[in-house]
Amino acid sequence: MLQQMRSGAASWIAKGLMILLIVSFGAWGIGDYIGGFSGRGDVATVGSAKISQPEFADAYRREVSNLQRRFGSAFTAEQARQLGLDETVLNRLIEDKLYVQVADKLGIMITDAQIREAITNAPAFKGITGQFDRLAYETYLRNEGYTEGMLVVLLRQDLARTQLLGSLFGSITGVPDAMVDTILGYRLERRLAEYFVIDAAKLPAPAAPTDAQIEEYYKANPLAYTAPERRSLAWIAITPQQYAGQMPVSDEELREEYDAHRSAYVTPEKRAIEQVVFATEAEAKAAYEAMQKGEDFIAMAARLQKLKAEDVKLGTVTRDELPASIANAVFALPLNTVGEPVTSPFGWHLARVTAIQPGTTKSLDEAKAELRQQIALRKATEGLIKLRQQIDDQIAGGATLEEIATAHKANLNRVVGIDAQGTPPDGKPVENLPKLPAFLTEAFDMDAGGEPRIVDDVNGGFLVLKAVDVKPAALRPLNDVKDSVVAALQQRARSEAAAEAAKQIAERLRAGGDIAKEAAAVGASVQLSAPLSRGGQPAERALSPAVITALFGAKPSEIVTGPAGANAANAIVAKLTRIEPADPAAIARQKDQTAQQLAGGIAQDLVQQYRQTVQKDIGVKIDPAARVRATGL
Repeated sequence: MLQQMRSGAASWIAKGLMILLIVSFGAWGIGDYIGGFSGRGDVATVGSAKISQPEFADAYRREVSNLQRRFGSAFTAEQARQLGLDETVLNRLIEDKLYVQVADKLGIMITDAQIREAITNAPAFKGITGQFDRLAYETYLRNEGYTEGMLVVLLRQDLARTQLLGSLFGSITGVPDAMVDTILGYRLERRLAEYFVIDAAKLPAPAAPTDAQIEEYYKANPLAYTAPERRSLAWIAITPQQYAGQMPVSDEELREEYDAHRSAYVTPEKRAIEQVVFATEAEAKAAYEAMQKGEDFIAMAARLQKLKAEDVKLGTVTRDELPASIANAVFALPLNTVGEPVTSPFGWHLARVTAIQPGTTKSLDEAKAELRQQIALRKATEGLIKLRQQIDDQIAGGATLEEIATAHKANLNRVVGIDAQGTPPDGKPVENLPKLPAFLTEAFDMDAGGEPRIVDDVNGGFLVLKAVDVKPAALRPLNDVKDSVVAALQQRARSEAAAEAAKQIAERLRAGGDIAKEAAAVGASVQLSAPLSRGGQPAERALSPAVITALFGAKPSEIVTGPAGANAANAIVAKLTRIEPADPAAIARQKDQTAQQLAGGIAQDLVQQYRQTVQKDIGVKIDPAARVRATGL
């Protein structure tokens, strides 16, 4: 819910830890905390806090709406309940109440300044200039169903929880080497096998399915033979870019914009610096005097500090990137000259400038075109707020989409018969469909022939959208898809025959049969697999994950069977021939990353244990009847 805002608040500890925590919400059972309610009260009591039915219902509806925007209007509230979304939402609300109470007891306070910083830095609230954009902010609130006060409360809770858990578990950064080595040894083990493929297409043709079998398969697999819902849509697109060219920009506005952002038009001078740092002034002066007598800077660094040439290179830097105590001295040096010793908190510095990139400043005249575009675009974006309200009023007054397009000189776009993925019946891409994530979601959520709907664009514009016609999803008649049903049944029969043949061959091989002869009998040849890895992308694509898993559970010379990788209708017969231990060099390359992953997993486990302890101390009670009523509101 607040993920986009969290991404702008990278300074808080344990942001990654919180992502892991959020993922784990759905894993927490709540059945142990049910009981003791009258039936019409709050959904849950968490210590001194309550989760009311309206609060839970609002959070639940918001999550359902988010999923519908992602997966289309066909995703229903009933499906959400079947997936356990109500339990996930309730656990998240309980989590919030628990940690807010703990944070209050520990005196963790989130200031208004921290809230402002989080909001202004959130990528979701930035406009095309990269700055905080009030329109983007209000659009987010409207789309998510928040008031500004609600968002501040949620953000304050979120930041308090992050600080609480970060202070407790943010320092978990390492795990024992023995644990990492053992896990990587398991992961990086390789196995090789001899195998052959039983081609289902070369087996005797299966008998033609009966009418009863055809009808049974057709009825058992309705989704495979259902034509998707299709809609015909019409819309107009209103963008800031369309109106920017109509916005007047005065010379005074250009000057004010230039002065307000003058630093953006200045490229500071940069210098390539070499430096050697000494502990004392006396050492630095002695080195300086040696160079005045002709000793080379690199030779001095090697003689006194045992430094290589690459060790003394500071890189190309601006004045602001150096400590203030040495910046002025370094940026006053002539090219290829060693300056006298200067001091900083790090010691005494001898520096040499090896290259200079002069700074530049773009003048007002040079920046005018860019400035005019920025100002016009900002004015257009601000003007669209009023335009949006005008169109909203027109819709409320009964105006048609055609009338709205004519009134605002906007192009009216149309598309006929697309599905929820934007694909027409011929399967060819529709070039003029808007790229907005919400476009198809909103389009398939509207009533056919209803009033137009405004859909906001994250870039400050919006669409005015109308569902002209709807052709509901419908099961295709059996006669229309009979050939496909017959083909599916025959494919299934071939696959079952191949699997049975593989099973019988495996039994003969385990009894002492010869794998090459068995392969030849089915028109195949024995192959040697590439080294196979556990759980990763198989090096041998002919082997399915099921076969690879079986090989990693087998002993040398053991026989396994399973579906083929490239064509699941075919079957594999495989014999494990060799086990290769993990390469020590590969373990060394992955050791640091794996250690970090393990540390994150340990931190997540500790967070879960801490949550259980907090929940036990504070106390949680849930009213199941109130929960059911709230999700049905």
